[in-house]
Amino acid sequence: MRRKIFWIIFLFLFVILPGFFFLQINLTLKSLKNLYAGIITNQPAGFDRDYQALRKRMKYWGRALSFVDLIPEITGKNGPKTYFILLQNNMELRPTGGFMGSYAKLKFNNGGMGEVVVQDIYVPDGQITGHVDPPLPIQMAFKQGWFRLRDANWDPDFPSSAQTVGWFLEKGNEEKPDGIIAINLNLVEELFAVTGPINLADYGLKVDRNNFYQIAQEHAEKDFFAGSTQKANIMSALVKAMFAKLKDLNSKQLPALAKIIYKNLQERQILIYMTGSKIAEVFKKANWDGSMKKLIYSENGLNDYFYLVESNLGANKANLYVERKVEQEITISNNNSIHKRTKIYFKNESKYFTPIKPDFWGGDYINFLSVYFPVFAQEIAVKIDGEKIPEKDLFFEKKEDLNLSGVGFFVTVPAKSEKEVTVEYKMPANFSSNKKTDYFLTIQKQPGIEELPYKLTIANFVFEKLLREDTEIKAEILYN
Repeated sequence: MRRKIFWIIFLFLFVILPGFFFLQINLTLKSLKNLYAGIITNQPAGFDRDYQALRKRMKYWGRALSFVDLIPEITGKNGPKTYFILLQNNMELRPTGGFMGSYAKLKFNNGGMGEVVVQDIYVPDGQITGHVDPPLPIQMAFKQGWFRLRDANWDPDFPSSAQTVGWFLEKGNEEKPDGIIAINLNLVEELFAVTGPINLADYGLKVDRNNFYQIAQEHAEKDFFAGSTQKANIMSALVKAMFAKLKDLNSKQLPALAKIIYKNLQERQILIYMTGSKIAEVFKKANWDGSMKKLIYSENGLNDYFYLVESNLGANKANLYVERKVEQEITISNNNSIHKRTKIYFKNESKYFTPIKPDFWGGDYINFLSVYFPVFAQEIAVKIDGEKIPEKDLFFEKKEDLNLSGVGFFVTVPAKSEKEVTVEYKMPANFSSNKKTDYFLTIQKQPGIEELPYKLTIANFVFEKLLREDTEIKAEILYN
């Protein structure tokens, strides 16, 4: 009898249960493939059938069902939708990831996706009339008196930048966006792992992950002038060819595509802004909307925040060759406050001081650097290579709704050189009678930077990690 029970349990655990599990996976993938193919090939007739089949299968997948529920709204079942995908070149870092050289426009209607249109960012830029004052750092770097679409992703809080980008697109005679999505070129490179090489017959080119950036950049830089179309033409050919490959993915390739997209969402290399409040809330809750996190005060500890934001204002691709690392140290003062010192080390391995196009796109790194921290930080001081920056050369900013402050300043890292930046400030801390408090630190990683070497030291507590996504740290601070 015991032996019989043993075999029943064995069959259930190792045969029936795994079999049921893999059957559900295969059926779910099949439903996903059918819905995906119908949407991306603009065949909406079968949308309702395929969507309900997928939703039925997704009841086994818990949280993922909330994203499935958004599919009808996103794909225009309740009315046409227009989305803009910003193609950001993170070899020229900007606050939301990189310089916006081009964008793709996607239109959805009744559950089907229409033709993808790729356009150079300078086309709507050239149709904008009137005048908008630029942020002062842009004015100082480029000596121009106007704010344009190409620089509109200036706010590190992506929903804020997306609204600015949308305003400029409309002023440039584009359609009103229902959503704006920012992606960086490293995502496109990763997609080649799913699509394989792409043949561009009109250009006589075979594009893969290894030569994608070189080819795209050569066509963007060669004989470029405002209003020229060669960059949009090559990017349009690449994007359309890639979408053609993505349309033909099989059920085995779809999980690989989903894995790449999920990874880049988690690492803030894809940022999604939607105008619909319900959709926006889901993406915000998943931390995929690119927003800066609000600092929440706590009576039982000290809440801290750190966000390092770089903006390449040198009109070059120096970020191909720039590395950075961050070291933070907290010490306790006698007056019930803490002193925080942040050191940022930059290294520019560019071979030449100015770009040599089209073979070399590096050069001096002219970086407008912003550091964000709690709004209650005091006595803020900044040094570059040990020399204090005068307060008149610092740009202070407050984001009251987020309980955050920031300080910005220029840091130039010449080719073949290194720079050390130090940012120091004090924060009040209420220690209990046993001379200790909990410390909570939220670190956000800038989109466009793939990994950030980071180290935090508090007395005997040391946290050291290569950050690829936002990170939460908790420690206990002891006061001797």
